[in-house]
Amino acid sequence: MPPSPALPEPSPPAPSTRSGRRVRVPKIWDDFVPSSRSGLPSQYTANVVRSAPPHHVDVPPSRDPSPPLAPAEAAWKTEPDGFGVYREYARRPHRDPEAHITLESVCDATGLEKPAAQDTPKYTSIAWIDRTRPSGTLSPSSSFACDGSQEKPAPTDADYGPFANATQFRLVDHFYGRSDTNSLDALDDIISVVQSPGFTTADLAGFSAKKAEHALDVWASPSGVFSAEDGWQRSSVHIPLPRTHAKYPSEAEAPKFTVPGVVHRRLLPIIKLAVQDPDSHLKHIYHWLAHRRYWIPPSAQRSPETEPTSSTSGSTPDSQLPDAPSPIRIYTDCYNSNAMLEAEAEIRQRPRVSGDAPDMEYVTLPMLLWSDATQLSNFGSAALWPIYLYFGNLSKYFRGRPTEFMAHHLAYIPGLPDAIKDFYMGMYGKAPSADELKFCKHELFQQIWLLLLDADFMHAYEHGIVLTCGDGIVRRVFPRIFTYSADYPEKVLIAALRPLAQCLCPRCLTTKDQVADTGTKTDDRRRTHIRQDTMALQANIKRARKNIFKGFSIAGQRVKSWLDPESLTPIQSAFSVRLSAHGVNFYDMLAPDLMHEFELGVWKGVFTHLMRMLAEKGGEAVEEFNSRMRRMPTFGRDRIRRFWHDVSSRKRLAAHDYEAFLITIMPAYEGLLDLPDDQTVADLLFELANWHALAKLRLHTEVTLDIFRVATKQMYKAIRTFAQQTCPRYQTKELPSEATARVRRAKTMNAHTQPSSARKPIAFNVHHTYKFHSLGDYPDYIERSGPADNYNTQVGELEHRHVKRFYARTNRVAYEMQIARKERKRSLLASIRAKDSFWPLSALKQDKKRSRIASAEAHSRSQLSSSGTPLGGVPEPSPPSEHYDIEKSQRDGFHIWSWLEDHEADAATKDFMDLLHDHLVRRFVGSDAEPEDGFSEQHTSGIQILNDRLYRHSTIRINYTTYDMRREQDTINPRTHADITLLASHTDDDHDAPFWYARVLSIFHAHRVNFVWVRWFERDLAYSSGFQHRRLPRLQFMDANDPDNIPFGFVDPDDIIQLTYLIPAFEHGGTTDLLGPSKLARRIKDDGDDDDDWRYFYVCMWANRDIYMRHLGGGIGHRGVGVSVEDSRRHAVRLSRRGRARKSQPGARVANIAQSLGQYYCDSDSDWDSDSDSDSDSDSDSDVVSYASASGSERGERPEVDADEDVVSNDSEGEGEAGDETQNEIDAEHESEREDIDDIDDEVADTIEGDGHEIGVSEELDDCFVDTVYAAEGFAPL
Repeated sequence: MPPSPALPEPSPPAPSTRSGRRVRVPKIWDDFVPSSRSGLPSQYTANVVRSAPPHHVDVPPSRDPSPPLAPAEAAWKTEPDGFGVYREYARRPHRDPEAHITLESVCDATGLEKPAAQDTPKYTSIAWIDRTRPSGTLSPSSSFACDGSQEKPAPTDADYGPFANATQFRLVDHFYGRSDTNSLDALDDIISVVQSPGFTTADLAGFSAKKAEHALDVWASPSGVFSAEDGWQRSSVHIPLPRTHAKYPSEAEAPKFTVPGVVHRRLLPIIKLAVQDPDSHLKHIYHWLAHRRYWIPPSAQRSPETEPTSSTSGSTPDSQLPDAPSPIRIYTDCYNSNAMLEAEAEIRQRPRVSGDAPDMEYVTLPMLLWSDATQLSNFGSAALWPIYLYFGNLSKYFRGRPTEFMAHHLAYIPGLPDAIKDFYMGMYGKAPSADELKFCKHELFQQIWLLLLDADFMHAYEHGIVLTCGDGIVRRVFPRIFTYSADYPEKVLIAALRPLAQCLCPRCLTTKDQVADTGTKTDDRRRTHIRQDTMALQANIKRARKNIFKGFSIAGQRVKSWLDPESLTPIQSAFSVRLSAHGVNFYDMLAPDLMHEFELGVWKGVFTHLMRMLAEKGGEAVEEFNSRMRRMPTFGRDRIRRFWHDVSSRKRLAAHDYEAFLITIMPAYEGLLDLPDDQTVADLLFELANWHALAKLRLHTEVTLDIFRVATKQMYKAIRTFAQQTCPRYQTKELPSEATARVRRAKTMNAHTQPSSARKPIAFNVHHTYKFHSLGDYPDYIERSGPADNYNTQVGELEHRHVKRFYARTNRVAYEMQIARKERKRSLLASIRAKDSFWPLSALKQDKKRSRIASAEAHSRSQLSSSGTPLGGVPEPSPPSEHYDIEKSQRDGFHIWSWLEDHEADAATKDFMDLLHDHLVRRFVGSDAEPEDGFSEQHTSGIQILNDRLYRHSTIRINYTTYDMRREQDTINPRTHADITLLASHTDDDHDAPFWYARVLSIFHAHRVNFVWVRWFERDLAYSSGFQHRRLPRLQFMDANDPDNIPFGFVDPDDIIQLTYLIPAFEHGGTTDLLGPSKLARRIKDDGDDDDDWRYFYVCMWANRDIYMRHLGGGIGHRGVGVSVEDSRRHAVRLSRRGRARKSQPGARVANIAQSLGQYYCDSDSDWDSDSDSDSDSDSDSDVVSYASASGSERGERPEVDADEDVVSNDSEGEGEAGDETQNEIDAEHESEREDIDDIDDEVADTIEGDGHEIGVSEELDDCFVDTVYAAEGFAPL
């Protein structure tokens, strides 16, 4: 029997005041600044293989005339940086793309200083597109004077491309850089152009706008970067026309319809343009070689004050080194994904091309594709269907910014011309049928892609192309198509599949009737049957097409018999035609679509049904929900906005709105249903929000992916439980908006009918849709191609803004080519502008505005003081190396004793000076020097505040390092965003909580010692919360009436971690029991009067990615502080919520693992299987993983659930893409081959054993099966 673990040492007594009450002193927070990626904590230095820095190696050319194979090289590793992150290459790169990463280059917040202007690109946006400069601050030569005028930079000898001089270029650039609306700003802009150095009217002799337009259209740069061949062109494609009963010897003999004027660019010139540009500011940061990125996690959770120093200060002797933790794989971008590693390995195995230097790098160019049709105007039928191309060698932090213009517009897909009907009538004497028109539409899409994947591109695909890259190094580049991002209707078009047919998934062969089993072991086996572009499949499509042109009907059995087994269409995919010979399975490139599949798919469908349930319960429930959402506090810079309108009405909502609903809905929906259903819905909402947070992470590790896989099963299980147990209790009907939309659609389809406007019954059917099925692919696809933000369709949606603004400058007739030409002009003008020293006045103004906007909430502009210190002005960007920034103003000062006298009756001012003196002494002498009974009056008597004056500030900006090693900033404002997170010191009873929370009441300084006055929160220890209990942590203000409490205090701004998002527990209402009337303690403007507080608050763990990783744990940028990697694995566990304990009969495989940790694992469903049909689809309320002590008693009985439910077809606007997700009525008697849905504990065990992580193993044994969630409210356990 293993020895009992040693009891933990008792915590040191908490500091106290002279009155003996406890004082909250948070643990010192040491913010790690990623100022250099070269530093290495000393404890890691002896555990990592060292390698020399990369450099260009000159190797004499080989004399062997035969093409040699690529030489085998040893893996090359970089030095770990200060986070313990290093890269492992298969061979040494010629250049390190991360060698020049600086602190400023990883700053994302607008309030942080950016790199100097000479180190960043010229502003690359155009004013009428965005009017912003995406990065870089003003150089000293182009700054503002006090009056906002521009200091004149010296003219330079820049290359102005097709323009003869700076005068002509700046006028044309101003024209394209301004919006169509006239304004005073536009007038100021043209004045600044005319007054700029180098501008002279003599240079305008013979110049005209038409000449300038023509020059931009035909100009080719001497460097070849902008050449005629990479420009836009028109081409024609030909579509064969089938006709039932019309026989032809072959498809080639059938009549063809010509679609003229396809606007497109050739792929190979675009590649040359992107790769060879020597003027690109990104030329040195291309990741040409794939690599694996690893993280050496902290060996144990350490306090921040004991963080190791950088390796530059010396190494720890080997005898003192802790056990080296195993490196953890990181997935951040396309260039460290498995897909690129596999592509690079395939290229390395190729024989080298004869004549290539032995040291020439053979590199992969990952191509990321997006396409999606968009409406160009609010009225009319003007639309555009663009194809966008991005290159995955660039970091997504550049690639994903619309203002960086990283998207290459490849083609604008035309619709099928109406003239085809006339041509068809002329050929066959009859109009084409719907099936024949659909055939032509699908064929047109594939013919356009065959046009784009031309012979030149395919030659480069197979043999590579030798290019001198922008960094001056010659490489042989092999382009590869990695991902294609599109919504579901376009996915099936790309894959040539029938939408929502029997095999509805474009990645696997799961059938429609099997979708409800998603998340089970049976479903996992089915997903292994992926779609393969085999020779047999291609032959079946060819046979079907042959029968079509023999005169058989497209919808007839002679055609469908070859296609229906896999729900194919008689269309040969262009990607299959071009890439199958190279061993490419083109189905793999169809990327998951988080925005459409979850935010506008599964979650939108769940949210809509929750609103139907409230409507069925009664109008008061709906109004209460709307009222709570309207009172929802805001968070961050537009992260959570004010919900002004009734949320239940769902009017004109975007994906961002539904995401905000998901983040905030748990407290708003609490208590609106009866208790059993309320608990089920709370579990569902928690699992959906948890899954969504994991799916949106910008950085994944092996640990988070393991957690994600378990979370996916838990999310699926929660939805099934909701569908089978809760939904049948409610006779839900259409919402009024859904009924109106149904009537409108019916009238559109048949104007002579008058459909009923009565609300029809409608059942929950999300768990029978493709979008529900697709969520199971995300963990594996992230492992293959990187995190979801690399290929989310949101990237393409943002790029639509540009073409819509281009359209505004066309004549609205034949606008495709006009938009194409303006896109090229934009790129050309941006490249010339980067060489010009002149900055338009609007760009300068907007740049300063953007840099200040994050801190502008409570500030007003005013004149400078005599000392030159801004008074009330918006502060300048703060240095990212500083943890916080407070403006240097002394405008709002006050005399302390007079202020205390004025607020003597305010309960918040009790012990104000004693607390302040204790805090200041602690700041000066250190908390370690504090006596156990607190500082005495003798200690604090030496504290003298100059002139007894404090100075108040309206905001403080907190800079912090995110989990993905970026630098971010939060603005704390006592009137709007006042809740903060601090590191817990574990000096109270709540030892498990890693963080403390407080509300900022005021921000002060006294003779430049900055401090923050706060009101403390404390955790509600009677409420079980966290990942295991599927509940948000619940807080309450400290009780000011408790003589042992000190509800107020002071905090060093250096100890603030970041802003936090606290949501009122609306269901529990307000209270006056915690504090008397106080205007000072209740400054939040939306909290109502000064007499009461919300009784409870919930900590919103998914307010943003970084807050989520703070609670989940394992964030690399957090460096193990707060929640460790080991703790994060336990957050994959869900504890049961049963009222009685169950047998402790651990499953054989899991028991071995659990007992090794001194625990027992309980197979949650093994005993129930004997009492129920093992083939049923019943889904109990048991959790994914359950635990019991060795002395557990008999468990409760399994509830009976009817798994086979009738699902009513849903034609509402809220679910699916224009009805694409609508399902026909499902046969209630259908028996699918299923396993017990609850029996997934073995899968968790597989995860544990396969990956060596303790996911699914908990150390909590006490009261595991008692429902403590509602016990505090007086409810009986369920």
